[in-house]
Amino acid sequence: MSLKHINSKLQSERGFTIVELLIVIVVIGILAAITIISFNGFTARANATAAEVAASSVLKKAEAYNADTGLGYPTDPDTLTTAATTTTYSLTGITFTEAETEPTVAPANSEEVKFFSCASATGVQVEYWDYASTATDKWTAVTTGSCTTPTYVEATP
Repeated sequence: MSLKHINSKLQSERGFTIVELLIVIVVIGILAAITIISFNGFTARANATAAEVAASSVLKKAEAYNADTGLGYPTDPDTLTTAATTTTYSLTGITFTEAETEPTVAPANSEEVKFFSCASATGVQVEYWDYASTATDKWTAVTTGSCTTPTYVEATP
């Protein structure tokens, strides 16, 4: 074979075959699927952390209210969201859910919590939605003070 013949043969074989293109498309699809699945896991963990931080903030503000006023823990979430003489225990950015039980529906806002008061203002219980949990009821309770029988309290909308 002459060099001229090989050169003309190489020039006539340009482009990719359909099989090569399909393989590239499949590989890109697999990589995209892996990326989307990973991203969803990160989002769920971020929302779960934001919800936990919101619940922790409510508990800390309830403890500050108890320390500032000497009246015990707040029995109403509105106490923590209204403007008071001191801003030590005034909450901003956190919303309180308007329904006592929502076992299957995640709140649209990851900073939405449920507020429970305890008998004789001896403590506060807060529930937040755990976005990363695989349990059926994803509401997770955290408590401050001595709270044995929490009672759900709805915030004023």
